[in-house]
Amino acid sequence: MLDIPLLSPRLPCAEAMLLEPSLADIQAALQGDPLLPKSTRDALCCSIRRLTKFLGRDPAQLPARLGALRYGICRLHHAQLGISRKTLQNHVANLKAAVRHVAGQKRLSGRGIALTPAWQSPYDQLTDRRLRLGLSGFMKYGSATGIDPWSVSETSVVAFIAYAAEVQFTVHPNDLHKQVTRCWNRAKETIPGWPQITLTVPDFRLPSTSLPWEAFERSFVEDVERYLSLLGGENLLDEDAPDQPCKPSTINARRNYLRLAASAAVKQGVPIETLHSLADLVSPSVVRQILKHYLAKKDGKIVTFTIDLAERLYAVARVYVKAPEEHLNQLERFCLKLRPNRRPGLTAKNAAVIRAFKDPQNRARLKALPRRQFDEALAERDALVQAAVKAEIALAIQFELVAPMRLANLAALHLEKNVIRVGGPEPTYHLVIPPEDVKNDLPLEYPLPKVVSEMLERYIAVFRPRLCRSDNNTWLFPGEHDGYKTKGTLSGQIINRITKELGIRVTPHQFRHLAAAFILEKDPANYEFVRRVLGHKNLETTIKFYVGLETLDAVRKFSAIALEGVDWRLNP
Repeated sequence: MLDIPLLSPRLPCAEAMLLEPSLADIQAALQGDPLLPKSTRDALCCSIRRLTKFLGRDPAQLPARLGALRYGICRLHHAQLGISRKTLQNHVANLKAAVRHVAGQKRLSGRGIALTPAWQSPYDQLTDRRLRLGLSGFMKYGSATGIDPWSVSETSVVAFIAYAAEVQFTVHPNDLHKQVTRCWNRAKETIPGWPQITLTVPDFRLPSTSLPWEAFERSFVEDVERYLSLLGGENLLDEDAPDQPCKPSTINARRNYLRLAASAAVKQGVPIETLHSLADLVSPSVVRQILKHYLAKKDGKIVTFTIDLAERLYAVARVYVKAPEEHLNQLERFCLKLRPNRRPGLTAKNAAVIRAFKDPQNRARLKALPRRQFDEALAERDALVQAAVKAEIALAIQFELVAPMRLANLAALHLEKNVIRVGGPEPTYHLVIPPEDVKNDLPLEYPLPKVVSEMLERYIAVFRPRLCRSDNNTWLFPGEHDGYKTKGTLSGQIINRITKELGIRVTPHQFRHLAAAFILEKDPANYEFVRRVLGHKNLETTIKFYVGLETLDAVRKFSAIALEGVDWRLNP
C-alpha cells in the first residue's frame, strides 16, 4: 500500500473534473503530477488499470467516487481473479490513495491518524479487544475532526459513517454503524469514567409486511391451532387426521403460510374482523385477493411460493373446512391456472452455483478448504476460541462434502445418538440419523472416510471443549444453554467462510445439489445413486429436481466431437 502526501494546491486538471471525474481522468491527473515520484505514479495507474480490467469496464466509464466504486470492487475476490489476497488489497489501497490524492480528500481514520489527548485517555481504557477494534476508527475520526468525547452524538456517528462509506471505502456501512453504537454503549456500561452518552443502535431491517397473530380475531387463531393440531396427529383416530402426522417443522411452516395468507387478505382490503375462522380465509373471494396480492408483489410473475400457497389453501378448504363443492371447484381452478408455471429442475441460483464448480480450480479449492482451515485452527496458539470456531465450521463443511445431509440434521448432530464410533483395526465414525429426525422419515447413515473420522476425533478432543459452556452439553456443534447451534447461525458461518475464502456463495443446502451434480457428471442418468446419497424417498423426486444436469456435460462433449481434428488456433 502506498502512502502519498496530499497536494497543497489541487492540480489544474482536477479543478476541471470536480463535477464527475472518471478514473481515466484520475490517471491523466496522476501522470501529469510533477510532485509525485514516477514509481508512485506508475504504481497507482497500474492498480487502476488492473481493477478496471477485473471489473470489465473502461476507466473512462467509471466515476472517480469511492462510494460509487465500492459495490463493484467489494465483489471482486482474489481466488476468482487468480491473484493473492494481499495483491488485491494493495490494488484497492492504491486506487483509494489515487482518488483521494487527486480530489484532495484527507484521511480522517485508519492507520497513521493520531489520537488527541482527549481521545487517548478513553482509548487506553479499552482493554477488551472487541471494543478497541470496534471503536478505534470512530475515535480517530473524532480526533481528526475535533469532536470531544463528551460531545459525541447521533449526528457525529452518522457523519463518521458517511465518511467511511464515501472516503474510507467501508464495505458494509450499516454494519459499521451498528458496531460503533453497540461498542460505545457497552463501554459506557463497563468502563468507569466513560462518557455517559447512550447512542441509538439503528435497525436497518425492513418493516414486517405481515401481521402478528395478536392482530387477528381470537376465534380465527384458535381455529388455526385446531387445524394444526389435527395435522400434528394429536388425535390419530380423527377421520380427517393425516395417515402420517406432520413433523413440527412442517407444522410451523403451515402456520406461517396461514399467517401470511391472512395478512395478505387484510392488505387487499378484507376487513380483519371478518376473519373468524379458516372457513372465512379459504372462501374463493378471499383467496382470490390473497393470490392477487402475491402476484402483484412479484410484478405478475408466478413463483413457487404463490403456487404452494394456493395448494395449501385448497387443501384446508377440502379436508378441514369441508367447503361446498362450488367453492372447491373455484379454488381448484385457481390451482390449475398456477400449476403449469411450476418449473421442474433447479432454480437459477442453484444452477449458478453448480456452474461455478464445473470449474476444476473452484472445485479443488472447495475440497481443500476444510482441511486447510482445520490445520490453521490447529496451528493457532493465541485466539483459542476463534480457532475452535474455525475448526467447527471446517468440520461442518467437510461433512456436507462427504455426507450431504439437510441443515436441520447437520446442526442437531448429537454425540451419543448420531455420532457412532465403529471399531476395528482402524476405527471410523458413522453419522447415523434415525427416521424420526429426518424430513421424509427415511433413516440416514453416512460412514465417514478415515481422514474425515480423524478430523472429527481431533475436533471432539481439542476444539469442542472450548465451545461448550458446561459439561452437560452433548451436541457436536454446541450452542447456548446446553443446546446445539441454531440452523441460522451455523448456516451463516458456513456461507460466510466459503464466500470469504472462495468468492462464491454456497449455502449448506446447495451442497446437496452439488453432490447430485458431481454424481451425474461421473455417472450420467444414475438418478438412483443420487436418490440414495441424498435420502429421497421417491426416485421421481430426484428426477424432478435434477433432470437436465447432464445436459451441460453432454453439450461439452459434443463440442469436442464437433471440433475434433480441426486446428482452431488463431493466426498471430
